[in-house]
Amino acid sequence: MGMTFDERGRPSADAALCTGCGACARICPDGVLAIEDGLPRAGTGGFMGCIACGHCACVCPTGAMRVEGRGMRADDVVGIPPADARATADALEALLLARRSVRQFTDREVDRATVDRILAMVSTAPMGIPPHEVSVLVFHGRDKVRAFAADAAVSFERAAKFFNPVTLTLMRPFLGKSGHALLRDFVRPLMQALVSEHARGRDAFTYGAPLAMLFHTSAVGDPTDCHIAATYAMLAAESLGLGSCLLGTAQAFERDKTFRAKYGIPPGNKIGLALTIGHPAVHFTRAVRRRLASVRFA
Repeated sequence: MGMTFDERGRPSADAALCTGCGACARICPDGVLAIEDGLPRAGTGGFMGCIACGHCACVCPTGAMRVEGRGMRADDVVGIPPADARATADALEALLLARRSVRQFTDREVDRATVDRILAMVSTAPMGIPPHEVSVLVFHGRDKVRAFAADAAVSFERAAKFFNPVTLTLMRPFLGKSGHALLRDFVRPLMQALVSEHARGRDAFTYGAPLAMLFHTSAVGDPTDCHIAATYAMLAAESLGLGSCLLGTAQAFERDKTFRAKYGIPPGNKIGLALTIGHPAVHFTRAVRRRLASVRFA
């Protein structure tokens, strides 16, 4: 979308609906709104001004507030489901526990309506600063995913050649000891293994899935936003009875100009994660709770 730092959102109120309660002004994170003569008026605010977060429109009890600009339209504000229609903490934890990384899928395709439902849920993912700078490249159907996997193998081979022992030695002062060891002992061997498996006719990247998504963000977007959006897609797929697997190896496409050009990824965009999705061929009967590296209350 191309966020610019000088663009501001445009909040406004419908005088016929506004009661002057002031909820919009109280919640505005940058003090853009103030109540004057019983109606909210937009000013310049503080540091950022209106970033089109939409809080004022979402908190308004009568639907009087609207915000436009910075990629937001008035009809982007929708009703919140009633409390009894939302997932409880127990239901959410059950979903999280049931989720496993799935690498074996049935032959069944994922229908377009389901793909659209997943993307609709992804669109609710938070971002650092609006508008959403995350883009999703969708490979729908096994033929498209197979082509993606073949292109990925070429990209992995290029990456493995780039991170050769000589290059890694030259890069060591900039990478540090742990970064150098990670590339030498894990990343490069993994790229080589993926290439070898593909040459043998085995898809060790997308696992023969019928659906894959690649998340990338603009140069001014927060790279973390890609990971959050991909996580939303993963959980959305789980809620719809599908299995999925996050693929961090997709970051190998970052410097592959041929791959980026083929799939229309802008030169400045940063590659995040890929996600494979499909109907699981295996059903798990147990869950795993991983131990966090540490938990410390300050």
